[in-house]
Amino acid sequence: MSTRPNRVPRLQSIVDRKRAFVIGAIAAVLLAVGCAQQQQRAATLDASMPAASPWALPTSTMSWNEYACDLIARNQVGQFPASRTLAYVNLAINNALVAAHQQRRKPDGAAAGAAAASLIYFFPKDEQAIAGRLAGETAAMGNDGKRSDFVAGVELGRAAAADVIASAKGDRSDLAWSGPLPTDPAKWSSRAQPARPPLGPRLGEMRPFFLITGADFRAPAPPGYDSPAFRAAVLEVRTVSDHRTNEQVRIAQYWEDLSGSFGAGHWNAVARGAISSHGLNEADSARILALVHMTDVDATIACHDSKYTYWVPRPTQVDPEIHLAIGVPNHPSYPSNHACKSGAIGLVLDAQFPDQGGLYSAMARQAGESRLYGGIHYRIDLDEGFVIARKVSARAMEVGVPADRAFVAVGH
Repeated sequence: MSTRPNRVPRLQSIVDRKRAFVIGAIAAVLLAVGCAQQQQRAATLDASMPAASPWALPTSTMSWNEYACDLIARNQVGQFPASRTLAYVNLAINNALVAAHQQRRKPDGAAAGAAAASLIYFFPKDEQAIAGRLAGETAAMGNDGKRSDFVAGVELGRAAAADVIASAKGDRSDLAWSGPLPTDPAKWSSRAQPARPPLGPRLGEMRPFFLITGADFRAPAPPGYDSPAFRAAVLEVRTVSDHRTNEQVRIAQYWEDLSGSFGAGHWNAVARGAISSHGLNEADSARILALVHMTDVDATIACHDSKYTYWVPRPTQVDPEIHLAIGVPNHPSYPSNHACKSGAIGLVLDAQFPDQGGLYSAMARQAGESRLYGGIHYRIDLDEGFVIARKVSARAMEVGVPADRAFVAVGH
């Protein structure tokens, strides 16, 4: 059961009333198209929120993304596996739609075939259910030429997914780590969770989509452990902890994303809400979702490269009197994953939907601030995370997801 508060937290001074109204509209759209976790969130929103867009009829891409989020939630794969899954699924759908356009095949069949094949790869124990869903969509086409066109599209989608799956198998996301952990008390350690290895210690070595390597945008060295600047950063966290408001607690818990379809599913629902409200077609929907989720993965890679370069201790490791509002992830503090990831996604969405006036970056800014409110990050973690976000999102949009050919990862 979701522990989220009864409404989306106020964006405080970041977003004006007009943007807050737009958030309400997006939340209403999420009620119609959100992942299972996002549906629970949206169901708690005030009934007076604006109704969903009349364009909110699901395309195949949108429907299969919702189903992908449901599979992620049911399998509880974890934060980064959720991000990686949605990146490759949407890349497969995008590449399938490019092929369908070139061969004049039905886009819905191509999207369904690509989604089904890639989801079977990520969730092999759910193969029967996934194949059954695809078979049901095929049967719904009837027995005429429409069904034949759909089946031909499905085959194109499977071929596109096969190429993407082959790429996923070699992306180095599963590199083993054998330690050792730092012994210097000025460095992060997993003392709070000693039986568990650190999370993602070699994610910085994973092959990115848009970056060349995970070290492309490595953060600068943080202030020294005994420096006045670092002590000031610790003191700020302690001050927030000692005087935390109910609003800050709600914001921290809202963005925690420890269950359901995790942070990736949260942003997937936000992106689908924007796509739906703008009435975008199948191809544009797939391109934007692929761009969003591949940017998310690259931002994570860049963030973890910095995390495990500097091994900065969490605030509670430095000052045990800091009281937490949320759980502490089992990896170093600097920089903040939420600032890197949500920040990059927010900038990408702002670029795709400029009419929203920077709404998504404002949401991302709140996501980053939530970690300070929760007691698990310093201000420097947020600041440098947002720098990485700007650089990663700029690179992602510079490279882009082409509309006329299959995307091939740039990274080494």
